[in-house]
Amino acid sequence: MKPVGGISCRNCRHFRNDAAFVERAFAGLSTLGSAWGSTCSDDGLCLRHDRHLSAESYCPEFTPKS
Repeated sequence: MKPVGGISCRNCRHFRNDAAFVERAFAGLSTLGSAWGSTCSDDGLCLRHDRHLSAESYCPEFTPKS
């Protein structure tokens, strides 16, 4: 089942996917490449669930960005 109406992690207030934030959260990531790389796509961190996931993911605790 796919999220409907923009209800995805990409649009949730708990989701952070800016490269600088992700690189700080994962010490040593820059030695493997970079969060700026194309392999990371729009992946990011859910601060609510403390998980790294796709921007296309979603959960019942979605909270829209304000």
